[in-house]
Amino acid sequence: MDDGVRFLGLVLAGIVVLSTGCSKVSESTTSAGGSFIPGVLRYDDIAEPDSLNPLLSTQAVVADVEYLTFSFFFRYDDQQRFVPDIALKEPSLENGLISKDGKTITYRLRHGVKWQDGAPLTAKDVVFTFHAIMNPNNNVQVRTGYDQIADVSAPDAYTVVVHMKNVFSPIIAYFMCQQGGFPIVPAHLLAQYPNVNNIPYNTKPIGSGPFRITEWVHGDHITMEANPSYYGGPPKLKKIVYRFIGSTNTIKVQLQTHETDAWFRANTDVTPELKKIAGLVVTNSPENLFAHIDFNVKDPILSDLRVRKAIEYSLNRVELVRNVTHDINTVANSDIAEYSWAFPKDLPMYDNDPVKARALLDDAGWTVGRDGIRVKNGQRLELQYSLIAGSSTGEKIAAIVQASAKMVGIAISIKGYPASAYFASAQTGGILNAGKYQLGSFSWSSGVDPDNSSLYMCDYFPPKGQNNLFWCDPTLDAAEKDALSTFDRKRRIRDYQTIEHELIEQVPTIFLWHSRRIDAYSEHFHGFKPSPATSANWNPWEWSME
Repeated sequence: MDDGVRFLGLVLAGIVVLSTGCSKVSESTTSAGGSFIPGVLRYDDIAEPDSLNPLLSTQAVVADVEYLTFSFFFRYDDQQRFVPDIALKEPSLENGLISKDGKTITYRLRHGVKWQDGAPLTAKDVVFTFHAIMNPNNNVQVRTGYDQIADVSAPDAYTVVVHMKNVFSPIIAYFMCQQGGFPIVPAHLLAQYPNVNNIPYNTKPIGSGPFRITEWVHGDHITMEANPSYYGGPPKLKKIVYRFIGSTNTIKVQLQTHETDAWFRANTDVTPELKKIAGLVVTNSPENLFAHIDFNVKDPILSDLRVRKAIEYSLNRVELVRNVTHDINTVANSDIAEYSWAFPKDLPMYDNDPVKARALLDDAGWTVGRDGIRVKNGQRLELQYSLIAGSSTGEKIAAIVQASAKMVGIAISIKGYPASAYFASAQTGGILNAGKYQLGSFSWSSGVDPDNSSLYMCDYFPPKGQNNLFWCDPTLDAAEKDALSTFDRKRRIRDYQTIEHELIEQVPTIFLWHSRRIDAYSEHFHGFKPSPATSANWNPWEWSME
């Protein structure tokens, strides 16, 4: 989905030519599927990465590339189960790898893993990665979970011990996993730098995953080639080419002409058209992804709860989901998916009531002007709505919000930004993270644990976290802290009831829908088993084009 996707750093949210000889790759053509290149996958996306250094980005497209090129302790499969990658066994209280007090966690690492330059991957790299994440000189956007760690030690080359400051219940899903936002990075290449913000590695990183990045042509594409020394054996694909296309309509045309092989996380609004393309497979699967509209509550107008509620009441989410996604997605009033163990089933829905919206604005002192737009103390009620440029889904949402708001006396202008600028870090002046917006829409891709603390807690304003709402609520904060301090699931469920009710009542954000993932790809592409969590790309070594 192209309305702009980030992955939570709780979360997310976001995705190569084999040089073993001189063999050539030939192109073949079929009547059903058009042209394709055996062993080569070409996929398109509207967003270009802001950085290929996984320490510096929260884009979902970067998360996709990380699964292709780096290694984690665990991957999440199509059933959201932990799949061992570098760590051999999931720590638990039961197997003794988590201490009885929950503050010491031990990992045993896989032997024989190599970086793509041939150096061995050891516990030293894990310790370095932790310190790089916590280095205040690095433009890391979120440190959720890692900020609860006192230290990480390596008793030997294949053992890592995590010493917690406090119990942090989602830590296994975070530490060196995609929900935490970071794979393992190489100490032997990065330890020499005081910071990693502007180094050559950021455009051509060395990982330890099944594919290696060989080229990044800015504004055009990234090429990844199969890693012949991958510990699981060489991948079936020889090359992956990820291309940045500035318009979702152009991506659709590329699929029709078979100039590309896949559009992962495709737009729901063009699904009927995609299904008509010969030789194209279109699948619909669960996804931990929710679309929403954020308010910058630092803004003088939007700091007023009545204005935020009025905008929410002006919307009809059922019609919005129907008109934009053809009812593929489901209306949301929570960031937690319905199939999660933490989903609160008693949440109210506040929308589709323009009469209440107008009454709230009247109460806030905004009176209707001659042109129908409200005025207060000589100021018109005008707001800017920010989104990803070129996003057809985002533009449709924005147009509906604009029309709905106008009906209750609010003028909204729409402005698009490149994804790299929209999601850039606070340190580099990103639109969201530096608070350079009033309303902003995009999607969060979340992890297997329901923790959403980095999005909403008071201590997680950028650059310390991802609370680009700049919203602080003591009731929510207390519940978040309790949920993170216990492994007791029943207690955590009660905490998430409080958290989600507070989000609904205080409206720092409007939840629009929970996504069903649409993937469109050539009939010659095989082995794709999308995971609902963070990135679908958990098993790229099994992919093939044939």
